[in-house]
Amino acid sequence: MTDDWRPAETTKELRTQVAHDGERVHFRFRWDQPDPGGWIHDVLVYHEGAWRQFADPSPWVSGDPEHTGFYEDRLSFFLDDGSVRGFEAFAGWLTTHEGLRSLPSEVSAEAVEAHPHYGERLGKSDLRKFLPQACAGEWWAGDWRAVRPPEELRAMKERGEFLDLPMWRAHRSDPVGYGTDAHVLDYRHADAGRKTYTSQSWDPETGPELMFDPEVVEGGALDHAALRAGEFPEQGAGTYALTPDVTVPFDPSVAEWEGAAIPRRPLREPTGSAADWTASGTWTGDEWVVEMSRALSTDHPLDTTQLEPGETYLWAPAVHHGAGKRWHWVGYTHRLGIGVEPEPPTAGPAPLVAREVARAPTPAAVDWDALPTHTTPLVFPGVQSWTDLVSGANAEAVRTLETTMWELHGRDAEQ
Repeated sequence: MTDDWRPAETTKELRTQVAHDGERVHFRFRWDQPDPGGWIHDVLVYHEGAWRQFADPSPWVSGDPEHTGFYEDRLSFFLDDGSVRGFEAFAGWLTTHEGLRSLPSEVSAEAVEAHPHYGERLGKSDLRKFLPQACAGEWWAGDWRAVRPPEELRAMKERGEFLDLPMWRAHRSDPVGYGTDAHVLDYRHADAGRKTYTSQSWDPETGPELMFDPEVVEGGALDHAALRAGEFPEQGAGTYALTPDVTVPFDPSVAEWEGAAIPRRPLREPTGSAADWTASGTWTGDEWVVEMSRALSTDHPLDTTQLEPGETYLWAPAVHHGAGKRWHWVGYTHRLGIGVEPEPPTAGPAPLVAREVARAPTPAAVDWDALPTHTTPLVFPGVQSWTDLVSGANAEAVRTLETTMWELHGRDAEQ
């Protein structure tokens, strides 16, 4: 990892409200984001006679006046029914191990591709989030080279020993009204079904496969110079994503002009478990307001945490602004009660409650003004990994879960 896109602020506040009507759970999130353009992402640009990819991060993140790319804002959170050992104490730190992409210790693509599970079975070329329990040995060891065989991983899924990971993406999911959905065990897997986005093929000489309908976007493409100048299509109402209704095959006679910018990620209607979460965000000019909703019980228990009124779950959020991978703010694990007040933890943030409301098929049907707001502290985690925690100065207390990330960061028990 050679890039350094750490945020200027090391902490951030996430304001969260949660409701349920006995059939669906609804989340409403708000957080400060003064920088516009978080809905532009990963564009192919015709520049000096060739097509090029301009991606991660957004200009205001890099601080480099010559930087050309854009990366979407997004919000994600882990959900667990209590089956994952160590998650309540260590939240997302539990999933970050030596060798993961974007860490200084990142494993080479060649090593991953040569591995029987990650390379040969899964077809991967990098390591992403995984649980230490997915590997043989001590529960905390997390050696990816010792990942368990498929039958053991399947049994773990059947016992609910995975982390659900829904996500709202300002570009790759919001324009079609959904979130994306993943789960973490031996890898950060996309949930079953078809997710909201894909990738279009492109070539420096012949260009991309797709472009905007020129009847909708003049010239079949956005203007990269305008984007760099901060002139963005209006979030939500403007056209800036390749949704099915505005996408046509690429025609170089229309869209091959200096600065033509076409998103690399076409969008589509999701299906299956990947379509569990509806999601919609609005940028107000200084903050994001994002609403997400899902049925409490779904048909996909092998990749989705099932929820029931009266029960308590574990929840840990994160926010990305203009950059991916480790360049984000993450939250500690909170207890989340579906219609009940969870018992406060001995050491940790105050619990959340999904308040019961009258029938609400969508978040818009919820009277959010009548519900309390929970302020959640988020922190920049840097490159600290679970490997560091189980081998550092507090290793024994971490391995035996006699401490928590909340305590290691010196936070008060009450939030």
